[in-house]
Amino acid sequence: MPLRAHASATAQGVALNAAAGCADASLNLTLTTNAASREFWQATNAAGNTLAQREQATLLSNFNGTFNNFQIGLTATEPPNTRIASYAYVGSTPPSAADTAEFFVYYNCTTRQILLSCFGPYGTCPRTAVQAEAALTAAIPTLSTGGLVITTLVLTAAALAALQRKSRPAS
Repeated sequence: MPLRAHASATAQGVALNAAAGCADASLNLTLTTNAASREFWQATNAAGNTLAQREQATLLSNFNGTFNNFQIGLTATEPPNTRIASYAYVGSTPPSAADTAEFFVYYNCTTRQILLSCFGPYGTCPRTAVQAEAALTAAIPTLSTGGLVITTLVLTAAALAALQRKSRPAS
């Protein structure tokens, strides 16, 4: 009876490929694989539209290093300054954290500014621009109404104290 090889894929890094922009969402993936069989990729924008998507057999079955230009071509050129999420996994379909590595970069397609990037076992990263926007919004601290009132009062008191010291004549 033949033994089935245990598939594995470990993500070690991700970068936006030099060709990426408003018509291309390609990535550079750093990973190690052993008997990986499938790959998936997609690109989305903050409006929730899917700009590219595909799942297929992988050529990265047994790989160790950086694969430059993991191609994610968009179906159409996006308008300037569109925020694009580029997502990929390599391993198995259906994917699992035990055998699949995932990669994610969220960027402005004109400036190529990376807003969020992530890599790790399957289930670690956001998959869409909408999820990335939610993660970025959640990372911005906000004050409760009570906290805002207290902060305003403290700042006002500090400003009044500074004005009082400035208006006193020098002795």
